[in-house]
Amino acid sequence: MERRFTDKRVEAGPTARRRAAGESGLEIRLDSRDEIPLYVQLKNQLRYLVQTQQLPPGSQLPTMRQLALDLGIDANTVARVYRELELEGLIERQQGRGTFVSSQVPATAPDAARKTEAEGIVSSMVKLLQNLHLTRPEVAALLRSFADRLEKE
Repeated sequence: MERRFTDKRVEAGPTARRRAAGESGLEIRLDSRDEIPLYVQLKNQLRYLVQTQQLPPGSQLPTMRQLALDLGIDANTVARVYRELELEGLIERQQGRGTFVSSQVPATAPDAARKTEAEGIVSSMVKLLQNLHLTRPEVAALLRSFADRLEKE
């Protein structure tokens, strides 16, 4: 099921797509059928919106509870994403006021966070390849071959 956070409409239908209400007018699309975990999808999209200044510095984000309701996901998922984005310096939580885009957004995420994110993506890709009935040695060989081609470029 695809879930989207956008401006002030809720739609649900036979296409299994849903638009969730929101104040920002920005779209966040989550697809529960995707091999990439929902929290990774959400974190990547919020990071992109912040780094491209579609969510400019100082912009207030929806509350964790509201975003979870809008997207039809668990509030703990949103809390995890907000926590990780805060550690990356992309957002700031202000007691009693809410969550805001940091006034000084780093150009890129810290190396450790980027590496963790990349490992999650590779892990999801490996699961997809295994769903194609490739064995672990076949997946490893495929990844080595791909890495070799990347080094030659």
